[in-house]
Amino acid sequence: MSIPLPGTYKIASANFKSNQLFDLQSGGVAAGTPIIGRGNAKFKSQDTQMLWTLQVVRDGNPGKIVRFINVQAGTFVQPTGGIPSNGGGIVGGGAPAEWLLSPTPTLGQYSIQTTEGTFACSLSEGIDFTLVKLQATDINDAKQAWVFSPA
Repeated sequence: MSIPLPGTYKIASANFKSNQLFDLQSGGVAAGTPIIGRGNAKFKSQDTQMLWTLQVVRDGNPGKIVRFINVQAGTFVQPTGGIPSNGGGIVGGGAPAEWLLSPTPTLGQYSIQTTEGTFACSLSEGIDFTLVKLQATDINDAKQAWVFSPA
């Protein structure tokens, strides 16, 4: 299965019917702003804090090593404090951070993992403002599955 091409995307949780999107909390542009799930129904074309540029850096195994850059803030998705931990949050940060984008067993869905594959971005609830957190990678956990929709 191919990885999405470089470009700008809405990144949606594959697990919830509310189609929760990666979003910078309250549209914040400051480094350290938490990344949350926000309902796709709330998206308006001017809401660029819900849009992410995908940069493919190099091949990973499996998948690709990528960066995610918020269109509005210009910040990079990164673990809180720059150090990934189980249950730790992710934020928009000033320093480039790399992730492993790996296909899941479900066609068109991907896991966003730390580069060594230890932790994956997970959305535990389909409720607005739920923090996206890192959890031990489980390629079969639907809460760790994401869909990329071109903006």
